[in-house]
Amino acid sequence: MRFAYSPLNIAILTALASQAYANEIDSTQVIQSNNLKMTPIEVEVKAKQEVGKTVYTKEDLEKTPNGKKSISDFLKTHTNVQFDREAYSSGNQASLAPEKISINGAPNFANKFTVNGVNTSNTFDPVGESADSNYYGAPSNSQTANINTDLICELEVIDSNASAEHGDFQGGVIAAKTCAPKSEIGKLHGSISYDYTNSAWSRFNYVDDAEEADFEDQDTDHHKEYTTQGISANVYGRLNEAWGFNAFGATRGSRIPVMSGLGENDKIKTEEVNNNAGFTAYFNPNDQQAYQFGVEHYEYDKEGYYKNKINSDYSIDTITDTLFFNAKNKFNGFQLEQNLNYRTTELDRHLKSNSSTVWNYAAGSKDWIPGSKDGDTLTEGGFGGNIINQQSTLSYDLKAIFDPVTFANTTHRFKAGTGYQHNEGSWERPDSMSLYTTRANLGTASCAVGDAQCDEADLQYRASSTKPWESWTGQYSRSGTFYNAGKFTARQDQWHVFAEDDISWDNFRARLGLRADYDSLASNLNVAPRSTFEYLPFSNESLKFTAGFNRYYGNVFLMTELDEKAYTTYATLSRSATYDSSWDESNNYGWVATYPSSQAAAVRATDVKTPYSDEKVFAISSQIKNLDLNLKWVNRQFEDRIEETRIYKTTAAGTQALDYRTYANVDGGQADTYTFTISNINPWDIGQTQHKLALGLSYIENETTRGSYKDMDTDSRNAYVSLNGSIIPKSQLPVKDAPFTARLNWEMKGTALPFTLHNFLNFRSASTNYVATGDKVSWDGSDISVMEEEDFSSKFTWDARATYDWKITPQQSMTFGLTVSNVLNKQNKNVKDDGTLYSEEGRRFIADVSYKF
Repeated sequence: MRFAYSPLNIAILTALASQAYANEIDSTQVIQSNNLKMTPIEVEVKAKQEVGKTVYTKEDLEKTPNGKKSISDFLKTHTNVQFDREAYSSGNQASLAPEKISINGAPNFANKFTVNGVNTSNTFDPVGESADSNYYGAPSNSQTANINTDLICELEVIDSNASAEHGDFQGGVIAAKTCAPKSEIGKLHGSISYDYTNSAWSRFNYVDDAEEADFEDQDTDHHKEYTTQGISANVYGRLNEAWGFNAFGATRGSRIPVMSGLGENDKIKTEEVNNNAGFTAYFNPNDQQAYQFGVEHYEYDKEGYYKNKINSDYSIDTITDTLFFNAKNKFNGFQLEQNLNYRTTELDRHLKSNSSTVWNYAAGSKDWIPGSKDGDTLTEGGFGGNIINQQSTLSYDLKAIFDPVTFANTTHRFKAGTGYQHNEGSWERPDSMSLYTTRANLGTASCAVGDAQCDEADLQYRASSTKPWESWTGQYSRSGTFYNAGKFTARQDQWHVFAEDDISWDNFRARLGLRADYDSLASNLNVAPRSTFEYLPFSNESLKFTAGFNRYYGNVFLMTELDEKAYTTYATLSRSATYDSSWDESNNYGWVATYPSSQAAAVRATDVKTPYSDEKVFAISSQIKNLDLNLKWVNRQFEDRIEETRIYKTTAAGTQALDYRTYANVDGGQADTYTFTISNINPWDIGQTQHKLALGLSYIENETTRGSYKDMDTDSRNAYVSLNGSIIPKSQLPVKDAPFTARLNWEMKGTALPFTLHNFLNFRSASTNYVATGDKVSWDGSDISVMEEEDFSSKFTWDARATYDWKITPQQSMTFGLTVSNVLNKQNKNVKDDGTLYSEEGRRFIADVSYKF
């Protein structure tokens, strides 16, 4: 299906109309600027005039419905942002983890996030593993600092036409800034906010009986019962003419009871917590110098539990600390900016029990699951073991911005800079982990003192439903898997240099830049050209044509270097077929660990090229009277995408078997994104209300695949699927999400009463996607899931946020707010990557109150 060019027709009519209005706009701009009050909304619109860049103010962040108080959730209003399909799931609506987002079809781990100039992107392993129980890691995220949007005063999003000073991304750049003190000397200003919601304020619209049963089971993936609340505080002020400060803190928590499976309606309370804290000092001795020094702390903690498995509690904590120093100095002819940053990030998974044992049912001993019986198996302990991933980053950036110079009929503004970044990362299993999977009859022996893998209770056992029952006089673990303790490190050094020239000549503008990056991990020197061209036929914003041609290099992540080393900790466990009661700790209770000479599951390190995307941009922008219109096309070609590749060998029997896995560069596909936006620049007065509307239409032709750089499934049965009779890697399934979306922001503000109502309406077109049928086919000795295409109807949601301001004193006020997600409680059906159907979030109420001083 090709893009419908109706927005182009609108743009052509806009261009024709602009000529008629051009002179009128020129003659009235001075009058309008003299009479118009400069509201925060106008500042935000003016920042948008640079194609590809959007700047949101604190007012924008506060008024927009944002149930999770996260940057990712707020960006659902951006026309060039696409969300991971599971971000809408009703099953994880109590989760505080940031959603995965894609910009212009780029991988969801290929964006660059910064807070106060510090790169907070996860360059160690932004994807992690597929499940909390993985033995070599845990699920991760591309953001290491999930900052509460209550603490942000400015959010800048660059989705295209990025300057040469920006690097290490393929999608976009998202830069957040906390609040700088701009008040009068000697007075403190700030705010305190509290928000609350729970599952009783939510509605669930199950897609089928299977999903309803999953919610009734109340596992960690289906939040049927929860309470979420948070509090944030922000204080800033100027101590004197030179010194100022900003201090902030926030905590949000979700308590999510899950069924333990160990008793009738027995529940275990799990919890997710997101904490932010920071302090920044500002020193401005004069107009020529400005300095910032800050320290910040971000922490995301998640607790989990595996149903029916005793002592399986675990926690996963992600902790990030940053230290930064920024300096701006003005000299004759140029301004010098310097940034010195240090960041540490740690992902720590900790288990209540660092071993896992599968037992046969034995009455009075191994019988903790209600209703269990002879022939059943029960699991004790957790999965994956204790894992610690650590990264430390030291970076220094220097940038010089030169005053404009005139040459012939052109004006040039040069900008140049350089930078260095040193990364160190480590993968560590601090304690060995054992997984015991098979059992044997204890016979006439007695359990050795201290052997936790032995039980003397009598039981009935049979190997399968076709085998006869056997009477066992106890059981002991006979074999399993051993994951040894170990720590491995990797180092990465990166430097970059860039130069850029902003050129103005008559009605033309151009920005020509070049950026070079070196990465020691991949030993690659990459050169990226950046260029943007603008033509303003009427020498003002009434009509503007923009074209851009750019290249963006991403990252080679540290974990690609450590994967192979992590797999060397694996061994098989076994002990004799006859239990020896004399076993003790000195001989490890008879256990023997055998390390294989090679591992098919291991990922061998290899040299890869740095992935990159080539971008072409064309846009038409116009301001007519009180309307701002923008039509934009962005084409991204993704090259040298890094992907885990499976290498097979032929066995003696003539069959194919997995030999090993390695990283390789593959074609990343391409995406074409077409967007059209129209909004009123200044609010329209209707009665005693002011209205501001912004409509955004987007259409994407996405020819990329849904896979990440990691093969998320070491088991072939999960890594491959059968589609239309062919066996293909699941990671190579094409992206099949709604191609067309329409987003409408409608703000209504009272002039007689201090209330605001902000509506966000989101329409996603009908689409097809891949659904698991439940059938299996045999392939190379494994059962492969069968998937088929299924049509999905269009989806519509209406989110609303209402606020009422109560002025206590001229300097103090309170704001009472209510956010409603999916006001109409419309049922929207979607599908996960594994082909499972799920329902999106139903109607949900979130109440909040803020005190400002």
